Amino acid sequence: MSGWKLLQVPLPPYLVGAEAFGRGSLRVLLNREERNPGGPRLLHLSISHPTRYPTWEEIKAARYDLMPHDVMVAMLLPPPADYVNIHPNCFHLWELRES
Repeated sequence: MSGWKLLQVPLPPYLVGAEAFGRGSLRVLLNREERNPGGPRLLHLSISHPTRYPTWEEIKAARYDLMPHDVMVAMLLPPPADYVNIHPNCFHLWELRES
């Protein structure tokens, strides 16, 4: 896993089944989540750093090291009313499914 370590950290109940990884000061949460009620559970990767934005190379490494290679993922910017980001230096990758 190219230096990623599985972290044993307490996670909130809504993240049941999520895994936390660390590499240096980077933190990643990986989970399958419903984007829409009753919809498929899609992969969701969150990557953060405590003092800066993760670099593109760090985001790319997390994606290819921790997610299956046969899925398409993207960073999404939802409508402003739906935008949520609790951590100021966090980016999110979501699995895309073809319709």
